[in-house]
Amino acid sequence: DTFRTGQLVIVDEASLAGTLSLDRITNLAANAGAKVLLVGDYAQLQSVDAGGAFSLLVHDRGDAPELVDIHRFTNVWEKTASLGLRHGRTEVIDTYLDHGRVTGGDTEAMVDAAYAAWRADRQAGRATVLVTDSNESVLTLNQRARTDLILDGTVDARREVVLLDGTRAAAGDSVITRHNDRRLRAGRGWVRNGDRWTVTEVRDDGSLTIRRADRKWGASVVIPADYVAEHLDLGYAVTSYRAQGITVDTSHVLVDASMTRENLYVALTRGRNANRAYVTIDKP
Repeated sequence: DTFRTGQLVIVDEASLAGTLSLDRITNLAANAGAKVLLVGDYAQLQSVDAGGAFSLLVHDRGDAPELVDIHRFTNVWEKTASLGLRHGRTEVIDTYLDHGRVTGGDTEAMVDAAYAAWRADRQAGRATVLVTDSNESVLTLNQRARTDLILDGTVDARREVVLLDGTRAAAGDSVITRHNDRRLRAGRGWVRNGDRWTVTEVRDDGSLTIRRADRKWGASVVIPADYVAEHLDLGYAVTSYRAQGITVDTSHVLVDASMTRENLYVALTRGRNANRAYVTIDKP
């Protein structure tokens, strides 16, 4: 309700916005004399509410600009293959098979294989992520990863805080912030939904000092205890919805028959150097 004349209102990841939300934002902006700019990819994840408005606008209007150059991937073949995934061209799966990016087997074996590959990448100093669309698997993998990191001394579990899903965080843990808060400044930026961080200190009042995951120093911020309890997740394994918007060196994706094309496209395009699919074939 604070929009004003001449203001530019940017909605990022607009495919995730529900139709009613977009309608309300655009009406408020129009009444105030502001301009709305929708930014995103209509072929990525859609809103959990009634959605599709962003895709409708892109295809209905003739003035929607679209990026054509892909900069994320190290391998040229993966740039082309990612567009095949984006457009749902099933024959592109052969390309991933030809480059050894797909493994198949029963669920337990695939979970173990994805986890082992993720852990090897992490130990080699690569930024890496595990992606699965099962919230239960996310919880299990996060706890498994954290246990191993405690055992090898990476995480100091002598002082911990409890997170919303019942997991715990301590110094050395990787975490993801789940709520925008401009009051929490970190370097030149601020705490955003989906940002990845490393915990550097657990304070007496339950607050945490965290540093951006891609930084060795600086860019730190103290997160209050109430934010920690309500808006912080462990960041080792994530769902496709959590993964959208992040960039890492490698991505390891657990795939089953229920995963949609949009989710697969997002999950298999997070890594600069490699994106690998571990496909469970024991469930109908």
